[in-house]
Amino acid sequence: MTAPAGPAGFAPPHPVLVPREIVNADTVYVVSWTVPDGARVEVGAALCDIETSKAVVTVEAEHGGYVRQHAAVGDEVPIGGVLGYITAQPDTPLPAEPRAAAAATPLADASGPIRFSAKARQKMEELGLDAALFAGRSAVREQDVLEVAAQQAAAGAARADPRGPFRLEALSPIQRRVARVMEQSVAAIPAACLERLVDMTPVRARAKAVASEAKAVVTEIDLLVAAVATACAQFPHFNSFVTDDYQLHLFEQVNVGVAVDVEGDLYVVVVRNASTKSPTAVAKELRGLQYLAQRHRLSVEQLTGGTITVTSMIGRGVHRFQPIPYPQQAAIIGIADTEPNSARATLTLVFDHRIANGSQAAAFLAAIDAGLRGEPA
Repeated sequence: MTAPAGPAGFAPPHPVLVPREIVNADTVYVVSWTVPDGARVEVGAALCDIETSKAVVTVEAEHGGYVRQHAAVGDEVPIGGVLGYITAQPDTPLPAEPRAAAAATPLADASGPIRFSAKARQKMEELGLDAALFAGRSAVREQDVLEVAAQQAAAGAARADPRGPFRLEALSPIQRRVARVMEQSVAAIPAACLERLVDMTPVRARAKAVASEAKAVVTEIDLLVAAVATACAQFPHFNSFVTDDYQLHLFEQVNVGVAVDVEGDLYVVVVRNASTKSPTAVAKELRGLQYLAQRHRLSVEQLTGGTITVTSMIGRGVHRFQPIPYPQQAAIIGIADTEPNSARATLTLVFDHRIANGSQAAAFLAAIDAGLRGEPA
């Protein structure tokens, strides 16, 4: 869209866009506006918070001027879409699209696009309703959403299920996006699984010794991340992925993703260049990333770029599990609790069988085991 013509010296509005650098997502949700509509801001000021598939990201002003909000709180906006504008004057004309359309999600229909109020969009998100359910309407309010939800619930109850009564519960936005990522992974990667029992006694002793020397918290997971990164330098095929035209995309940098559970939502924080960092440095970085994850303040950079992933079930009473690799990664490594009345824990490697055979995967696991204890592979 182009700005309307104006008098000499007229400064057109600067659009505030959803950053295109955000990956693994097609859309974001507007969580909040930091400044009110019409307020004046300087370059670098925080404008609004948007929720991606993995984090809440703050969008900053790239120009100084007056904030003109376009998307409302609760709106879903595509990557590269308009969140608002920065104008030279508080009454600078905006692009021709009516302000009411800011909260709308156009839906092709013979009667024209449907316009959803901000509260309607938010309620649809909460209830997991599809916009197609409102086809034929020109505008949708929160009350309309509640009425359709009740109709859907009644229709669902009318459908008999031989297993008995049931209810439908919408997944959260993050859960839905994680679900799509997992579906992509299972569909694309012919995964194989190997397990190795490791003696955790020397691993815990080493973590305690490193922590004492560094005067910092160091855990078995920190040692595992460092060990995986070191093993990838020796077995680079596990730090890669198979392209669509069956070439091996080998990463020169080892960026270890670490799965973090925050109130039921899964985040994968990334330790970049992990093979160049000591276990102490890895531990310090992970503590900082976990702190930010718990407060939903992770940046896009801290959640993207992983080349291999580590996940843990330590402390959850689980002794064996099989994690799912992420798309465009060749492997994921999981560790579980020690077996009952034993100091041995299961170290699991799930890998793309196209990049390695079983004996190579076994050697990779052995190298990780040695790295956990601080021994040469």
